[in-house]
Amino acid sequence: MRRVNILHTIETSGPGGAETIFLQLVKGLDAERYGSLVVINEAGWLADQLTAAGIPTICVDWKKWYDFKLIREMMALIDANRIDIIHSHLPDQNFYSCIAGKLAGCDIVATYHGLIEMDRSETTRGRMKFEVVKWAASKVVAVCESGAARLRSMGVPPGKLEMIFNGVDTRAFSLAQRDQGERGNGVCKESILIGMIANIRETKGHEYFIRAAREIADAYPSASFVVCGDLHERLGPPLFQLVKALRLESKLTFLGFRRDVREILAGLDVFVLPSTSEGMPLALLEAMSCGVPIVSTRCGGPQEIIKDGVTGHLVRTKDAHEIAMRVLDILKHKNRGRGMGLAARDEIVMHWSVPSMIEKYDALYAKVIERE
Repeated sequence: MRRVNILHTIETSGPGGAETIFLQLVKGLDAERYGSLVVINEAGWLADQLTAAGIPTICVDWKKWYDFKLIREMMALIDANRIDIIHSHLPDQNFYSCIAGKLAGCDIVATYHGLIEMDRSETTRGRMKFEVVKWAASKVVAVCESGAARLRSMGVPPGKLEMIFNGVDTRAFSLAQRDQGERGNGVCKESILIGMIANIRETKGHEYFIRAAREIADAYPSASFVVCGDLHERLGPPLFQLVKALRLESKLTFLGFRRDVREILAGLDVFVLPSTSEGMPLALLEAMSCGVPIVSTRCGGPQEIIKDGVTGHLVRTKDAHEIAMRVLDILKHKNRGRGMGLAARDEIVMHWSVPSMIEKYDALYAKVIERE
């Protein structure tokens, strides 16, 4: 296979799950077989990570959904760097890339990471963008079965649709790491520590985690709770008020963005994912890779990887009481919870590693090039 030049692009700069998957993929591709160039919209976490890894990265400021400046600059980059494939991530950038790629005469791979992204395609503007992607993209990728099913229902032709699971770094997120785990933000080692890792967004379910925390703390007064992830100037204050109203100020801590997520994660007794909508959340995969007992909502991708009662507990969305009951079950039956954590780790190592994900994208790129 000849060396293939790929322009990788994503509409957000992180930190977050999609951006981490993006970074893992670009860094993990065989440099002898692939030449990688990255275009993103702003400097920040992702640009810093890419630059540190030696990946050529260009920041192009785009703001409007019809920003022709971005299309022109992408086309110039495609021509100057003899790009064979554009691999784009998330809806707006999938739209831009399909236009630029089609005009420049190169193939496009468009990845959708979550169900909420597909919800955005239900608006008038979103439908227009999605029609462009369906027409122009060589391949459209979903990261979970529920996402693939949704894309099929939205009219993506079977021959264009691919499903590639996200991958996790099983060496960094490991049982050994868990054995060395630290309690987040100075929480004492003697206490029970329950946490969630998610930037504050409308679909992440922070409210339900907080309400569940009140019930758990009533049963286990020694329990403490941490929320790790970027805060939000509009969505954050109501959550802080809820913590105060439920008298959890001394028990629940918002850590904000942290670079030591794996250490915090490895120190948890239970990991909770209370989201109302997800694709295949990276934090869940990382928690499972560490062997942390899991309670997750049935919010899309999670029920495709968690075997209820075997590798974790699955609960209804928007049900704080059921979340609390399943967490309490793990705390009460520690050996059972430990066993679920170990089974989850085995599942991740076998099927959900970063090398496995990269291998599948490698095969997809080859399939796209062979069509030419």
